[in-house]
Amino acid sequence: MSAPVYGIDIGGAAAVICRDDGELLRNELGGHRTATCVAFAANAARQLGEASFSANAQAKGNAIGRLAVMPYEQLVGSPLAKHWAFSHSARADGGGDFDLSGSPGPTPGVALLGALLGKIRTTSVPKDAPDAAPLLSVALPPCADADGAAFARAALHDAAKIGGWKLSATPSSAQAAAEALARKYPRASDSVDVLIVDMGASTTTVAAVRLVAEGDGWRPQLLCERSDPFLGCADFDALLFEHLSAKVAAKYGDAVKPGSRAGFRLLDGCERLRKLLSTLPEASTTVENLVEGTDVPLSLSRDEMAETCAPLFGRLRATLDTVLATDGLATLHSVEACGGGTRMPAVQARARARAQKQCVPSIEALWP
Repeated sequence: MSAPVYGIDIGGAAAVICRDDGELLRNELGGHRTATCVAFAANAARQLGEASFSANAQAKGNAIGRLAVMPYEQLVGSPLAKHWAFSHSARADGGGDFDLSGSPGPTPGVALLGALLGKIRTTSVPKDAPDAAPLLSVALPPCADADGAAFARAALHDAAKIGGWKLSATPSSAQAAAEALARKYPRASDSVDVLIVDMGASTTTVAAVRLVAEGDGWRPQLLCERSDPFLGCADFDALLFEHLSAKVAAKYGDAVKPGSRAGFRLLDGCERLRKLLSTLPEASTTVENLVEGTDVPLSLSRDEMAETCAPLFGRLRATLDTVLATDGLATLHSVEACGGGTRMPAVQARARARAQKQCVPSIEALWP
């Protein structure tokens, strides 16, 4: 009997792991997602995944997959870097060192990811499994360019080795999604074209996939894929932070500093408002102790969010247009939306508008 292969998707907020028989594996609390977070306790003990929940926001390193697989210069140029509460510096290999609160010293991003992968191995691989390192396939996160992809693959190889895995494959996120789609999509005809729109916490991928009948199933063909490594829910929150902090400064006279305790509370409030706007035309929340012990009420409408986040929506539109202009792309049989970002009505509206002419019977019927 051959050894099983494990597959993992390392997202900006959480990682999900499955076995090659299709079973989703659980973390130590019984959930199917492992938070991509790390923190250090007062005694410098490392807290990984769900164990980091007890740490305060300033002591956490979030999205540690990105800290490992993205070149440092790209990371520090992103809008989210100003919200980091820890010191950081560049390494000679192009990666970064990150000095989290309570840690014994600066730690390479690859080492942080390796530690998380090691914990996931202990919760996923049976204790009576052979001593040899289990095989792992990792979906390559969206990268800015070919050099970034090469850097990410090397980082994943090193992190997997640290975590006790043997890296067997690094398909792109779109390739992994196409393979998964081929295994679950209902047979309809000899060939169907499908659009995948995936907006997660940190990145967005849009792909056109052709499913070709083969035996009783499908064989996927990736026609086109485009990704944006800096277009995710957290990037919307960062723009909302700038917008709402300006309002707070105008009313209360004090600016909210990113990366401060008040800054983390405001950023959390931005996330709450964004999620509420997925179901409500207007949303409100209160951020406690935001300005000199004062609880500050905040409100936001969908129109206000659309105007504030117009640059991000423009990038999404351009990504969709590029994929939908693929030569040979037939009438779309469906649009598959995944990732928390696709719950935003504005994201759905733009995807509908772009795909409308290529969808039959109607995009409303095809959108999940």
